[in-house]
Amino acid sequence: MEIKTNYHTHHKLCKHAEGTAEDYVKKAIELGFEELGFSDHAPSTTLKDNARMDIEDLPLYLEDLERTFKKYKDDIALYKGFEIEYYPENRQFYEQLLKEVDYLALGQHFLKNSTEKFDENYVFRLRKGENLIAYAKIVREAIYSGFFAFVAHPDIFLSQIPAIEDCPAALEAVRIITKASADAGVPLEFNANGIRRGKVEKAGKTYYHYPRKAFFQAAEKEGCRIILNSDAHSPGDLYDYALDEAKRLIDEWGITIQNKLVIKP
Repeated sequence: MEIKTNYHTHHKLCKHAEGTAEDYVKKAIELGFEELGFSDHAPSTTLKDNARMDIEDLPLYLEDLERTFKKYKDDIALYKGFEIEYYPENRQFYEQLLKEVDYLALGQHFLKNSTEKFDENYVFRLRKGENLIAYAKIVREAIYSGFFAFVAHPDIFLSQIPAIEDCPAALEAVRIITKASADAGVPLEFNANGIRRGKVEKAGKTYYHYPRKAFFQAAEKEGCRIILNSDAHSPGDLYDYALDEAKRLIDEWGITIQNKLVIKP
């Protein structure tokens, strides 16, 4: 599998990544990429997790992208975007953002609006069956909202579930998300950054936080479109060992990748 695209690219303004837009674009050109999409964490007036740009930095982000895009427009196709959580009450904010950028990527890191990163609403803390189902339902609503070009790390909510096949709530949550994705035609992302996070050892099982085999085999069976993204937090992440491991898993699990994202005008 030849990698020539990435639509999940961060920026130093989110406080946990490094590099400007030009740093990523130059690396993408060096790698022979055909398309690069930026989707840094959008600011929020409700989430206070210190892992996204501040609202006053939003113009700086857009200005950096615009300046860089003009400079390299003849060398590579470039797209502006944001990664953002979905909450129904924020519809006007999504509409506003889409006037400024080409696409939004759904990155649901919290079940509900929260002021504390590590409470039970945080995606890496979800364990209760009812919370897994609730998470899947908010992702389903986001998919049908029409705001999002793809779902970033759609299996991230399964981090605390060692044996998905033995957890009825997890299986139902997977069914809810994959059915909505297939029905609405919104792609699911096979995210390489979960590989960079390393493996989890839990209840006698060893696995990556994400991607998860049971999720993507269910998505393949459902007929979902699946794209592979780096989720780059530094220019070097655009292609590294995690992409090679992701490609190996994709082949091993029998997953079909359709990697060119259709960006709506």
